[in-house]
Amino acid sequence: MVDKLKNKKLDDLEGIEPRIYARRWKILATMCMSLLLVSIGNSSLNQALPTLARELNLSNLQLTWIVDIYPLLFAGLLFTSSAVADRYGRKLVMQIGLAFFVGATLFAGFIANSGSQLIIARAIMGLAASMVMPVTLSIIENVFTRKERPRAIAIWSGVAGGGVALGSLATGFLLEHYSWHSVFLFSSIIGLLGFVLNQIFAPDSRDEKQTPIDWLSGLLSTTGLLGLVYGIIESPSNGLTSTGVMASLTVGVVALAIFAVRQLKLKHPMLDVRLFKFPEFSVAAISVLLAFFALMGIFFSVSQLFQLVMGYSPLKSSFAMLPIMMLMMITAPVIPSVVKKIGVRITIATGLMLLAVSFLIMSKWPTQPEYWHIFGSMFVMMAGMSMTMTPSTNMMMSAVPRNRAGMGSAMNDTTRELGGALGIAVLGAVLGSVYSDKMQQVLVYLPEQARAVASGSLAGAMAAAEHSGAQGQQLAEFAKQAWMSGLSRAMIIASIIVALASLMSFIWLPKHANTNTDDEQLQPKIKG
Repeated sequence: MVDKLKNKKLDDLEGIEPRIYARRWKILATMCMSLLLVSIGNSSLNQALPTLARELNLSNLQLTWIVDIYPLLFAGLLFTSSAVADRYGRKLVMQIGLAFFVGATLFAGFIANSGSQLIIARAIMGLAASMVMPVTLSIIENVFTRKERPRAIAIWSGVAGGGVALGSLATGFLLEHYSWHSVFLFSSIIGLLGFVLNQIFAPDSRDEKQTPIDWLSGLLSTTGLLGLVYGIIESPSNGLTSTGVMASLTVGVVALAIFAVRQLKLKHPMLDVRLFKFPEFSVAAISVLLAFFALMGIFFSVSQLFQLVMGYSPLKSSFAMLPIMMLMMITAPVIPSVVKKIGVRITIATGLMLLAVSFLIMSKWPTQPEYWHIFGSMFVMMAGMSMTMTPSTNMMMSAVPRNRAGMGSAMNDTTRELGGALGIAVLGAVLGSVYSDKMQQVLVYLPEQARAVASGSLAGAMAAAEHSGAQGQQLAEFAKQAWMSGLSRAMIIASIIVALASLMSFIWLPKHANTNTDDEQLQPKIKG
């Protein structure tokens, strides 16, 4: 195989070493294994929270930080970790990240017995994830030719989405049969397997120009993203106008503004902000952000819908989500063929419009929905996700030179994390506001101590209903109706936002924009 590749013109391989190109699909499988670990880490713990709270006697504040510290550090360190990987070696940084991840999960699985210890473990996992996920995409960028890259990125995108489902399913199964420690030990097995496969197959890729790192830019980007993501995460529980949230958001915005100005003055910027003047890059970034705004916002709501409204167990809820998430893994590899036929402009605009239509359908769900109601609308949503994510990621990566692949990868991953945090915060806040307003009608009939619990969440109302005697059934039904009304309002707002994004992509993207290998629009927009 390698001998045949040596006979090909060097231009055909675009500078990729023949021996590395020959094993590119094995490298892709290896990168997907590492990516799977990060996706599982982002989704696996939510179902374990009730068990952790009960067995470790954790407060709501501790539970919040156990969940939030992972995406907080993950998003905050993406640009810095990617720059370090480009400079000192992508394989090296990823292996260090995997080692930290495995170490943290082993600590959580065998040693941790308190909330503070789990928070420390999750913090290390978030740090490690920032060293792993962007590198997987950077390496894919460097081992595939422009012609093959869309298919490789499509598979990568499918695994990124499917990993969320696998994490939830694995957690539900493990909690049904074993202790909560097994959730972390499962991740350690995935991490160890990824480490071994990377050592065997991953190439030692890096920026050949040895671009220096501007550490002040790293500090500014980390401070800005930490402030922004923390403010977004905390806004639903503390209120957008609370002092802590406003201070966090202000620090984040100011730091990112200074970061952007500094990048314009540097010879080797960590993120070349000039990229945003090109529609192919800016529209791709917005599309990825809104796609994950939709994905995480909906999954946050649907998981509660299955368990609290429809009465599913955690395991049954996970199985119910599995075919929905598998749709993305199945459809994503087909999207490059769709792009070749109708172009990236139509593909992305159609994908976003499908998302908008799916939200509109969700807003019409009955108070007691059947599974087919959910599956049908989610099928439309996942088709839209695939049509949006795959070409958008490819456009973003194609806009940067191969030696600076970490820049494009970090931007792609950052928009995903910001979009996910915004989706949960914004849609969750809308749902919660409508729910609380409607619950005011029945709170007067509840004991004083039960009012705050019932108005705060659907789970609280269901718990209060169990202790409300003959009126309990009526309270539970009214709470479900109030919650579904909130969900409907949130879906309508999401539909409007994404529909406007669809129109924006159709107008802003050039008519000739495409993802074919010979398209000049997808040549790097900046020099390496």
